[in-house]
Amino acid sequence: MRTYVLLVSVASLLGILFYVYIFYSENGLFPSPEKEGLYYGLSLLLANLTAVTVYHTDRRLDAWIGWKNLFLRRFLTGFLVNSVLTSLLVLALGTLLFNLLSDVLFADFYHQWREEIWKLSILIWITFFLYEVFYGWFFSYRYYAITQVGQLRSERWQLEVQFESLKSQISPHYLFNCLNTISSLLYRDSRMAEEFIRRMADTFRYILVNQKQKLVTLREEVEFVKAYYYLLQVRYEHHLTLEINLPKNLLDTRIPPLCLQLLVENAVKHNHISRDQPLLVYISALDNTHITVANTKTVAAHPKTSFRVGLENIRNRYRFFTPEKIVVKDDEKFTVQLPVIKNAGSYPLARTPWTPVA
Repeated sequence: MRTYVLLVSVASLLGILFYVYIFYSENGLFPSPEKEGLYYGLSLLLANLTAVTVYHTDRRLDAWIGWKNLFLRRFLTGFLVNSVLTSLLVLALGTLLFNLLSDVLFADFYHQWREEIWKLSILIWITFFLYEVFYGWFFSYRYYAITQVGQLRSERWQLEVQFESLKSQISPHYLFNCLNTISSLLYRDSRMAEEFIRRMADTFRYILVNQKQKLVTLREEVEFVKAYYYLLQVRYEHHLTLEINLPKNLLDTRIPPLCLQLLVENAVKHNHISRDQPLLVYISALDNTHITVANTKTVAAHPKTSFRVGLENIRNRYRFFTPEKIVVKDDEKFTVQLPVIKNAGSYPLARTPWTPVA
Protein backbone atom coordinates (compact mmCIF):
# COMPACT_ATOMS: atom_id res chain seq x y z
CA MET A 1 0.00 0.00 0.00
CA ARG A 2 2.78 2.41 0.90
CA THR A 3 4.45 1.64 -2.43
CA TYR A 4 1.36 2.63 -4.41
CA VAL A 5 0.85 5.80 -2.36
CA LEU A 6 4.45 6.85 -3.07
CA LEU A 7 4.05 5.85 -6.72
CA VAL A 8 0.90 7.95 -7.17
CA SER A 9 2.40 10.93 -5.36
CA VAL A 10 5.57 11.03 -7.45
CA ALA A 11 3.72 10.36 -10.72
CA SER A 12 1.16 13.09 -10.02
CA LEU A 13 3.90 15.61 -9.26
CA LEU A 14 5.81 14.76 -12.44
CA GLY A 15 2.64 14.83 -14.55
CA ILE A 16 1.77 18.33 -13.38
CA LEU A 17 5.35 19.58 -13.79
CA PHE A 18 5.59 18.21 -17.33
CA TYR A 19 2.28 19.80 -18.34
CA VAL A 20 3.20 23.16 -16.79
CA TYR A 21 6.61 23.14 -18.49
CA ILE A 22 5.21 22.32 -21.96
CA PHE A 23 2.40 24.87 -21.62
CA TYR A 24 4.80 27.58 -20.43
CA SER A 25 7.30 26.89 -23.21
CA GLU A 26 4.56 27.37 -25.81
CA ASN A 27 2.59 30.27 -24.32
CA GLY A 28 5.07 32.07 -22.05
CA LEU A 29 2.75 31.89 -19.04
CA PHE A 30 1.59 29.29 -16.54
CA PRO A 31 -1.68 27.42 -17.13
CA SER A 32 -4.59 28.54 -15.00
CA PRO A 33 -6.19 25.74 -12.93
CA GLU A 34 -9.63 27.29 -13.67
CA LYS A 35 -9.21 27.40 -17.44
CA GLU A 36 -6.92 24.43 -17.89
CA GLY A 37 -8.30 22.22 -15.15
CA LEU A 38 -9.32 19.53 -17.63
CA TYR A 39 -5.79 19.26 -18.99
CA TYR A 40 -4.39 19.10 -15.45
CA GLY A 41 -6.66 16.13 -14.85
CA LEU A 42 -5.60 14.45 -18.09
CA SER A 43 -1.95 14.93 -17.17
CA LEU A 44 -2.53 13.31 -13.78
CA LEU A 45 -4.37 10.41 -15.41
CA LEU A 46 -1.65 9.77 -17.98
CA ALA A 47 1.12 10.11 -15.40
CA ASN A 48 -0.46 7.60 -13.02
CA LEU A 49 -1.26 5.10 -15.77
CA THR A 50 2.36 5.38 -16.88
CA ALA A 51 3.64 4.88 -13.33
CA VAL A 52 1.57 1.73 -12.81
CA THR A 53 2.71 0.34 -16.16
CA VAL A 54 6.36 1.04 -15.39
CA TYR A 55 6.06 -0.46 -11.91
CA HIS A 56 4.71 -3.79 -13.14
CA THR A 57 7.07 -3.83 -16.13
CA ASP A 58 10.07 -3.40 -13.85
CA ARG A 59 8.94 -6.24 -11.64
CA ARG A 60 8.80 -8.53 -14.66
CA LEU A 61 12.18 -7.34 -15.89
CA ASP A 62 13.70 -7.95 -12.44
CA ALA A 63 12.60 -11.58 -12.64
CA TRP A 64 13.83 -11.92 -16.21
CA ILE A 65 17.15 -10.04 -16.05
CA GLY A 66 18.81 -9.85 -12.64
CA TRP A 67 20.55 -6.66 -11.55
CA LYS A 68 23.15 -8.64 -9.64
CA ASN A 69 24.75 -10.51 -12.55
CA LEU A 70 23.65 -8.42 -15.56
CA PHE A 71 23.58 -4.88 -14.23
CA LEU A 72 24.31 -3.02 -17.51
CA ARG A 73 21.93 -5.18 -19.56
CA ARG A 74 19.19 -4.71 -16.98
CA PHE A 75 19.77 -0.96 -16.95
CA LEU A 76 19.64 -0.56 -20.75
CA THR A 77 16.67 -2.93 -21.13
CA GLY A 78 14.71 -1.13 -18.44
CA PHE A 79 15.44 2.27 -19.98
CA LEU A 80 14.48 1.23 -23.52
CA VAL A 81 11.40 -0.83 -22.63
CA ASN A 82 9.96 1.77 -20.23
CA SER A 83 10.67 4.63 -22.63
CA VAL A 84 9.04 2.88 -25.59
CA LEU A 85 6.03 1.63 -23.62
CA THR A 86 5.45 5.01 -22.02
CA SER A 87 5.81 6.88 -25.30
CA LEU A 88 3.30 4.57 -27.00
CA LEU A 89 0.90 4.77 -24.05
CA VAL A 90 1.01 8.56 -23.87
CA LEU A 91 0.75 8.91 -27.64
CA ALA A 92 -2.18 6.50 -27.96
CA LEU A 93 -4.18 7.74 -24.98
CA GLY A 94 -3.30 11.35 -25.67
CA THR A 95 -4.43 11.06 -29.26
CA LEU A 96 -7.67 9.38 -28.27
CA LEU A 97 -8.53 11.79 -25.45
CA PHE A 98 -7.60 14.95 -27.27
CA ASN A 99 -9.48 13.72 -30.31
CA LEU A 100 -12.60 13.19 -28.26
CA LEU A 101 -12.33 16.47 -26.40
CA SER A 102 -11.17 18.86 -29.09
CA ASP A 103 -12.64 17.30 -32.25
CA VAL A 104 -9.20 16.96 -33.76
CA LEU A 105 -8.95 14.20 -36.34
CA PHE A 106 -6.70 11.30 -35.44
CA ALA A 107 -4.61 11.74 -38.60
CA ASP A 108 -4.02 15.44 -37.88
CA PHE A 109 -3.11 15.02 -34.18
CA TYR A 110 0.63 14.53 -34.70
CA HIS A 111 0.97 17.49 -37.07
CA GLN A 112 -0.92 19.77 -34.71
CA TRP A 113 0.91 18.70 -31.53
CA ARG A 114 4.24 17.67 -33.03
CA GLU A 115 6.39 20.12 -31.06
CA GLU A 116 4.68 19.28 -27.75
CA ILE A 117 4.98 15.54 -28.44
CA TRP A 118 8.73 15.81 -29.01
CA LYS A 119 9.22 17.90 -25.89
CA LEU A 120 7.23 15.39 -23.87
CA SER A 121 9.18 12.48 -25.38
CA ILE A 122 12.50 14.07 -24.48
CA LEU A 123 11.27 14.66 -20.93
CA ILE A 124 10.15 11.02 -20.72
CA TRP A 125 13.53 9.71 -21.94
CA ILE A 126 15.46 11.90 -19.52
CA THR A 127 13.13 10.91 -16.66
CA PHE A 128 13.47 7.20 -17.34
CA PHE A 129 17.22 7.44 -17.69
CA LEU A 130 17.42 9.06 -14.24
CA TYR A 131 14.80 6.64 -12.94
CA GLU A 132 16.83 3.59 -14.01
CA VAL A 133 19.97 5.10 -12.47
CA PHE A 134 18.23 5.53 -9.11
CA TYR A 135 16.47 2.18 -9.42
CA GLY A 136 19.82 0.45 -9.98
CA TRP A 137 21.32 2.38 -7.08
CA PHE A 138 18.40 1.34 -4.88
CA PHE A 139 18.96 -2.30 -5.82
CA SER A 140 22.65 -1.97 -4.97
CA TYR A 141 21.76 -0.48 -1.60
CA ARG A 142 19.16 -3.17 -0.91
CA TYR A 143 21.49 -5.99 -1.92
CA TYR A 144 24.72 -4.81 -0.36
CA ALA A 145 23.23 -3.14 2.72
CA ILE A 146 20.43 -5.57 3.55
CA THR A 147 21.53 -8.87 2.03
CA GLN A 148 25.09 -8.43 3.17
CA VAL A 149 23.94 -7.44 6.67
CA GLY A 150 21.98 -10.68 6.83
CA GLN A 151 25.04 -12.62 5.74
CA LEU A 152 27.21 -10.84 8.30
CA ARG A 153 24.66 -11.63 11.00
CA SER A 154 24.79 -15.28 10.02
CA GLU A 155 28.59 -15.27 10.13
CA ARG A 156 28.47 -13.42 13.44
CA TRP A 157 26.13 -16.05 14.86
CA GLN A 158 28.50 -18.81 13.74
CA LEU A 159 31.39 -17.00 15.43
CA GLU A 160 29.30 -16.65 18.58
CA VAL A 161 28.70 -20.39 18.64
CA GLN A 162 32.38 -21.06 18.02
CA PHE A 163 33.37 -18.57 20.73
CA GLU A 164 31.08 -20.15 23.29
CA SER A 165 32.52 -23.56 22.41
CA LEU A 166 36.04 -22.26 22.95
CA LYS A 167 35.13 -20.79 26.35
CA SER A 168 33.57 -24.04 27.42
CA GLN A 169 36.94 -25.77 26.92
CA ILE A 170 38.77 -23.50 29.34
CA SER A 171 37.17 -24.29 32.69
CA PRO A 172 37.71 -28.07 32.59
CA HIS A 173 41.24 -27.55 31.30
CA TYR A 174 42.14 -25.19 34.14
CA LEU A 175 40.52 -27.43 36.74
CA PHE A 176 42.34 -30.51 35.39
CA ASN A 177 45.76 -28.88 35.76
CA CYS A 178 45.02 -27.61 39.25
CA LEU A 179 43.87 -31.06 40.40
CA ASN A 180 47.13 -32.52 39.12
CA THR A 181 49.02 -30.09 41.32
CA ILE A 182 46.85 -30.94 44.34
CA SER A 183 47.49 -34.64 43.87
CA SER A 184 51.24 -34.03 44.02
CA LEU A 185 50.94 -31.81 47.12
CA LEU A 186 48.85 -34.21 49.17
CA TYR A 187 51.80 -36.54 49.67
CA ARG A 188 54.27 -33.73 50.39
CA ASP A 189 52.46 -31.17 52.55
CA SER A 190 48.78 -31.52 53.54
CA ARG A 191 48.63 -27.96 54.94
CA MET A 192 50.01 -26.53 51.75
CA ALA A 193 47.51 -28.64 49.83
CA GLU A 194 44.69 -27.17 51.92
CA GLU A 195 45.90 -23.62 51.28
CA PHE A 196 46.30 -24.43 47.61
CA ILE A 197 42.69 -25.66 47.41
CA ARG A 198 41.44 -22.48 49.06
CA ARG A 199 43.39 -20.31 46.65
CA MET A 200 42.37 -22.45 43.74
CA ALA A 201 38.71 -22.01 44.69
CA ASP A 202 39.27 -18.26 44.72
CA THR A 203 40.82 -18.26 41.26
CA PHE A 204 38.20 -20.62 39.91
CA ARG A 205 35.61 -18.07 41.02
CA TYR A 206 37.18 -15.73 38.46
CA ILE A 207 36.39 -18.28 35.76
CA LEU A 208 32.80 -18.62 36.94
CA VAL A 209 32.30 -14.84 37.18
CA ASN A 210 33.56 -14.34 33.62
CA GLN A 211 32.11 -17.51 32.11
CA LYS A 212 29.59 -15.52 30.08
CA GLN A 213 31.86 -12.55 29.41
CA LYS A 214 33.55 -12.13 26.06
CA LEU A 215 36.01 -9.59 27.40
CA VAL A 216 37.43 -8.46 30.73
CA THR A 217 39.69 -5.56 31.57
CA LEU A 218 43.40 -6.17 31.36
CA ARG A 219 43.59 -5.08 35.00
CA GLU A 220 41.34 -7.96 36.10
CA GLU A 221 43.22 -10.46 33.96
CA VAL A 222 46.54 -9.35 35.46
CA GLU A 223 45.18 -9.72 39.00
CA PHE A 224 43.99 -13.20 38.14
CA VAL A 225 47.40 -14.13 36.70
CA LYS A 226 49.05 -12.94 39.90
CA ALA A 227 46.71 -15.15 41.93
CA TYR A 228 47.43 -18.05 39.59
CA TYR A 229 51.14 -17.38 39.95
CA TYR A 230 50.80 -17.99 43.69
CA LEU A 231 49.45 -21.47 42.94
CA LEU A 232 52.42 -22.14 40.67
CA GLN A 233 54.86 -20.96 43.33
CA VAL A 234 53.45 -23.53 45.72
CA ARG A 235 54.69 -26.20 43.36
CA TYR A 236 57.82 -24.64 41.86
CA GLU A 237 58.84 -22.25 44.64
CA HIS A 238 61.44 -19.68 43.59
CA HIS A 239 62.42 -21.61 40.47
CA LEU A 240 59.58 -19.92 38.62
CA THR A 241 59.50 -16.13 38.30
CA LEU A 242 56.74 -14.00 36.86
CA GLU A 243 57.37 -10.32 36.09
CA ILE A 244 54.63 -7.96 34.94
CA ASN A 245 55.43 -4.52 33.56
CA LEU A 246 52.44 -2.94 31.86
CA PRO A 247 51.69 0.80 31.43
CA LYS A 248 48.70 2.11 33.35
CA ASN A 249 46.98 3.37 30.20
CA LEU A 250 46.57 -0.21 28.98
CA LEU A 251 45.08 -1.64 32.16
CA ASP A 252 41.57 -0.49 31.24
CA THR A 253 41.68 -2.02 27.76
CA ARG A 254 39.93 -5.33 27.10
CA ILE A 255 41.18 -8.87 26.68
CA PRO A 256 39.44 -12.26 26.35
CA PRO A 257 39.44 -13.86 29.81
CA LEU A 258 42.17 -16.38 30.68
CA CYS A 259 44.38 -15.53 27.69
CA LEU A 260 47.34 -14.44 29.83
CA GLN A 261 46.80 -17.37 32.20
CA LEU A 262 46.85 -19.84 29.30
CA LEU A 263 50.14 -18.43 28.04
CA VAL A 264 51.71 -18.63 31.50
CA GLU A 265 50.36 -22.14 31.90
CA ASN A 266 51.77 -23.19 28.51
CA ALA A 267 55.18 -21.81 29.47
CA VAL A 268 55.14 -23.96 32.59
CA LYS A 269 53.73 -26.96 30.79
CA HIS A 270 56.30 -27.10 27.97
CA ASN A 271 59.43 -26.36 30.00
CA HIS A 272 61.28 -28.24 32.72
CA ILE A 273 61.52 -26.14 35.90
CA SER A 274 64.16 -26.87 38.51
CA ARG A 275 67.00 -25.27 40.47
CA ASP A 276 69.33 -25.77 37.52
CA GLN A 277 66.76 -24.68 34.94
CA PRO A 278 64.64 -21.83 36.35
CA LEU A 279 61.89 -20.34 34.23
CA LEU A 280 61.20 -16.62 33.76
CA VAL A 281 57.88 -15.38 32.37
CA TYR A 282 57.72 -11.70 31.47
CA ILE A 283 54.51 -9.80 30.59
CA SER A 284 55.01 -6.36 29.04
CA ALA A 285 53.69 -4.03 26.33
CA LEU A 286 55.03 -3.27 22.87
CA ASP A 287 54.37 0.29 21.64
CA ASN A 288 51.02 0.31 23.46
CA THR A 289 49.62 -1.79 20.61
CA HIS A 290 50.51 -5.31 21.74
CA ILE A 291 50.72 -7.18 25.02
CA THR A 292 53.79 -9.38 25.02
CA VAL A 293 54.15 -12.60 27.00
CA ALA A 294 57.68 -14.02 26.78
CA ASN A 295 59.31 -16.89 28.60
CA THR A 296 62.75 -18.40 28.69
CA LYS A 297 63.17 -21.90 27.29
CA THR A 298 64.42 -24.97 29.08
CA VAL A 299 64.61 -28.60 28.07
CA ALA A 300 61.49 -30.47 29.13
CA ALA A 301 62.34 -33.84 30.66
CA HIS A 302 59.00 -35.28 29.58
CA PRO A 303 57.36 -33.31 26.75
CA LYS A 304 53.66 -32.78 27.43
CA THR A 305 50.92 -33.57 24.94
CA SER A 306 48.92 -30.52 23.91
CA PHE A 307 45.15 -30.57 24.41
CA ARG A 308 44.76 -27.83 21.74
CA VAL A 309 43.29 -25.28 24.10
CA GLY A 310 46.33 -23.03 24.16
CA LEU A 311 47.50 -20.85 21.31
CA GLU A 312 44.83 -22.00 18.86
CA ASN A 313 42.12 -21.22 21.39
CA ILE A 314 43.55 -17.72 21.90
CA ARG A 315 43.87 -17.15 18.14
CA ASN A 316 40.27 -18.12 17.53
CA ARG A 317 38.93 -15.95 20.31
CA TYR A 318 40.95 -12.91 19.18
CA ARG A 319 39.69 -13.42 15.64
CA PHE A 320 36.23 -12.68 16.98
CA PHE A 321 37.22 -9.16 18.05
CA THR A 322 40.00 -7.93 15.77
CA PRO A 323 41.46 -8.66 12.32
CA GLU A 324 44.98 -8.18 13.69
CA LYS A 325 46.97 -11.38 13.97
CA ILE A 326 48.60 -12.83 17.05
CA VAL A 327 52.37 -12.92 16.55
CA VAL A 328 54.29 -15.96 17.82
CA LYS A 329 58.10 -16.00 17.88
CA ASP A 330 60.03 -19.10 18.86
CA ASP A 331 63.76 -18.26 19.05
CA GLU A 332 65.91 -17.76 22.14
CA LYS A 333 62.70 -17.01 24.01
CA PHE A 334 59.18 -18.05 23.26
CA THR A 335 57.16 -14.87 22.70
CA VAL A 336 53.49 -14.26 22.01
CA GLN A 337 52.22 -10.79 21.08
CA LEU A 338 48.53 -10.16 21.68
CA PRO A 339 47.00 -7.12 19.91
CA VAL A 340 45.37 -4.56 22.15
CA ILE A 341 41.63 -4.70 21.49
CA LYS A 342 40.14 -1.32 20.66
CA ASN A 343 36.52 -0.20 20.18
CA ALA A 344 35.12 -2.89 22.45
CA GLY A 345 32.33 -0.79 23.90
CA SER A 346 29.58 -3.10 22.58
CA TYR A 347 30.76 -5.91 24.86
CA PRO A 348 29.69 -5.22 28.47
CA LEU A 349 31.85 -6.25 31.40
CA ALA A 350 30.76 -8.18 34.43
CA ARG A 351 28.76 -6.10 36.90
CA THR A 352 30.83 -7.30 39.82
CA PRO A 353 34.53 -7.32 38.89
CA TRP A 354 36.55 -10.18 40.33
CA THR A 355 39.04 -9.40 43.10
CA PRO A 356 41.37 -11.97 44.65
CA VAL A 357 40.76 -12.96 48.25
CA ALA A 358 43.69 -12.11 50.47
